[in-house]
Amino acid sequence: MEVSTHVSTERHYMGERVSLKSFQNFQKILTTMDYDESQVFQQQVFYGTANHPLALKYPPAKTYVQLFLKTLINQIEGCNQEVLDDLYSMYTGLLSQGNSQTSEFCYKTYKQKSGSITLKETCKLICDGTTGMCTWEASHFLAEWCSKNASNFQGKKILELGAGLGLTGLAVVMNCKPASYTFTDVHDSVLKVLVENVAINLFNEVSHSSGKYDADDRKSIESWSRRHESKDHDTMVHIKKLDWESDTYESDVDLVLAADVVYDPDVIIHFLKVLKDVLCKKPGVAAYVASTMRNPDTYTFFKNELECSGLVITSEVQQQYQNSPSQQEVSLSLLYIKPEI
Repeated sequence: MEVSTHVSTERHYMGERVSLKSFQNFQKILTTMDYDESQVFQQQVFYGTANHPLALKYPPAKTYVQLFLKTLINQIEGCNQEVLDDLYSMYTGLLSQGNSQTSEFCYKTYKQKSGSITLKETCKLICDGTTGMCTWEASHFLAEWCSKNASNFQGKKILELGAGLGLTGLAVVMNCKPASYTFTDVHDSVLKVLVENVAINLFNEVSHSSGKYDADDRKSIESWSRRHESKDHDTMVHIKKLDWESDTYESDVDLVLAADVVYDPDVIIHFLKVLKDVLCKKPGVAAYVASTMRNPDTYTFFKNELECSGLVITSEVQQQYQNSPSQQEVSLSLLYIKPEI
């Protein structure tokens, strides 16, 4: 028996026997059941979602779990079924703790082609002066697109600019079998959480040595980076600090990926400087850049600056994207970029 629902961006890994896609389907199934069948079914749902081992080990935001359980209980009661005691117990336990989130971080688990990806993320829009501590729409889009087109990345040496918390890169490593994958970002706090997320997903553990370094000391940064180079699924994984304003990237690259970096003209200028430098190092290097088109003027500026930089858009995919029913639909773009011949 299978029921299916996307209740929020936190796509919990569902058990093999239960996957929820809509509460409408949930109600249709539940209304046909007698008491014993209903209790067994609710137990399957409960242990496949809020009480799943993954959700217990890497807990989502308390407010999300509370809302999910409240909605689930309301749906069960709406079908004139008796609610499973374990559901009530967890829900009332959360209510008794109050509304405050004990930590500024939580975990979100995203269903992927070959399993799931669990990320430590902030519960706030801005944390430590950056918006890079949560996962944005273009990262989801790029991760899904890469996973569906895995042959484009197999055996390639891939550099990601502005990797953030790692969703796109982890999806590529897990689903596409590249030769190497290098995550890069500039913000110290983002890099440290990125290390944890790589450890969670590639080594099944939280990293307790996320690394401390002096952001002004190049040797210290290089030493820290080397400690976080590992091999997983035949892919060499690197995590490096890269400042677009002052750094260049010297290692060999076949493909460049970037998501949600087109949001500010000043950032775009620095991004294109690094992108052009990497793409022009050897023949055949190309880039996939995914963007959420929030401001048409900014996106037009990006395209114009691309042309001025001697970079050419060889293909463009646009689509509407909705990460969950609770979020607004957004317009996304994926550009395939090469140096002008």
